[in-house]
Amino acid sequence: MLESEQARLQALQRLAILDTPPEERFDRITRLAIHLFEVDIALVSLVDEARQWFKSRQGFPLAQTCRTVSFCAHAIKGEGIFEIEDASKDSRFENNQLVTSPGGIRFYAGVPLTTSDGFRVGTLCVIDSHPRRLSYAQRQALIDLATCVEEEINRIGLEQEIVHIREARRRLEEAEHQQRSLVHALASLNEISTSHELSLAEQLNAALALGCSYFNMQIGIISRIENNMFEVVSVTAPEGVPLSNGLSLPLANTYCDMTLKTGELLAIYNVGEDNARHYPCYSQFGLEAYIGIVIYLDGEYFGTLSFSSDSPRDTDFSEADKLFIKLLSRWVSAVLERQRVDTLKNEFVSIVSHELRTPLTSVIGGIKLVLGGVTGEMSDQTHDLLSMVLKNSERLGELINDLLDMEKLLAGQINITCEPYLVNELLSISLEENQAYADQLGITLKLTPLKKACLINVDFLRFQQIMANLLSNAAKFSLPGSNVVIVCDESEERIRINVKDTGCGIPSGFKKHIFKKFSQADGSDQRSKNGTGLGLSISKALTERMGGTIGFSSEEGEGSTFYITFPCLKENADANA
Repeated sequence: MLESEQARLQALQRLAILDTPPEERFDRITRLAIHLFEVDIALVSLVDEARQWFKSRQGFPLAQTCRTVSFCAHAIKGEGIFEIEDASKDSRFENNQLVTSPGGIRFYAGVPLTTSDGFRVGTLCVIDSHPRRLSYAQRQALIDLATCVEEEINRIGLEQEIVHIREARRRLEEAEHQQRSLVHALASLNEISTSHELSLAEQLNAALALGCSYFNMQIGIISRIENNMFEVVSVTAPEGVPLSNGLSLPLANTYCDMTLKTGELLAIYNVGEDNARHYPCYSQFGLEAYIGIVIYLDGEYFGTLSFSSDSPRDTDFSEADKLFIKLLSRWVSAVLERQRVDTLKNEFVSIVSHELRTPLTSVIGGIKLVLGGVTGEMSDQTHDLLSMVLKNSERLGELINDLLDMEKLLAGQINITCEPYLVNELLSISLEENQAYADQLGITLKLTPLKKACLINVDFLRFQQIMANLLSNAAKFSLPGSNVVIVCDESEERIRINVKDTGCGIPSGFKKHIFKKFSQADGSDQRSKNGTGLGLSISKALTERMGGTIGFSSEEGEGSTFYITFPCLKENADANA
């Protein structure tokens, strides 16, 4: 079988037999050959690219020789026995140093050893210092012994193939596990990203906790790098680790310095065995495993996202690990950008709101005075124009108040004072205070009171603010002549207050945005309704500040039900009943 030399060498390498220790299964065959053929030397020779190496040798002191002086290199070129009766008289070998040296080779007989896939990788050969010729029986015996060697070599090949198959299966299973872990982690990240319950800062913390779980590492940090200083933006770490948001350190004392120098990603699974152990931060922090990546905002680096542990990992970071942190860094970058935009927006809204509120109050007061006749009589046309200006000014005032409320909520500056109140009394007041607005729209507000007294612990003014938002929204989106109903569902521990309308319902694509700031549905009918898009966002924040929850159910074209839920103080209710 004629195959390229490169393919033959690859077949030899696949056996993984070169430079391995002696084995009795081969040595017993070469010992038997010495005894059977009464020769000086017997070898199991394997012909490599530049040498012949002896897996088994009897009577020969060297473990290998150069291929250029090898008799076996000639033997593997053909099939069957390659026999030289007297090498000193053969033009191919007469000047070979193995022949011309004292006691040199005269007789050589070798049988090629062929792998199961047809490559001749070496020989079983017998050598003597005297000329001779093998008899037919001896030639057959040498072929039989070579067959035994071939079987052992091919058994090794089979063993190696089994090892390769097992290793390939292990790598495949590991890759599948990594892919499953990656998909699960990305799904969890998507849940974090779409959560309406988490602020952007809480989303960053949740993402760091997810990363720590994914990498099985203890510490996760998002940092800002500025003026050669490392500042912690967000961190998750075990108790007792002296890390917190806002902590600043010299950049040179952190692994992030090394990360920035790489320009993108740095992954070290065992720092103690890496050149990084010479870095100052290793002796200072003693972190044994680290993976970090540069975070970019607007094309310029912001800082780093990193995970670390005080113990080394058993294995290096995989390609799936590196892909995960790359994807996570892009997500973090997007969240940081949203934080930056929100901060700018909130600062702008705060400034504008405060600057507008005082002059607008004066404008509204002045218009009311004029409409009240302070300046004398006016034409009907002037009265109508001023009434429209007043209405729009009051709407602008409501927007400013909503903006200021939202600002205070974000800053944690709204005071909430909760006290026990009877639900029926609270809802009766809500109905009374909001009926005038509903009348303007031709809507009737109705209350189905609780049969049993029930107390809830709320801030009276903030509760009424929430109910005003829910009732005005329900009336605004209902058809004239219809009813908006307040009905309660009571369980043993909680009470749910429902505001039901029979209006247009909420488009399915808008539902996930319903409690976001400035959110308003895109339908033309909804755009025609007055509103700031802040009422539900404020209601949600206030409800949660008072220990309650808020939610809704809606079918487009069939109406909506918005509800708030609070714990029930039953014992106190019974006492007050």
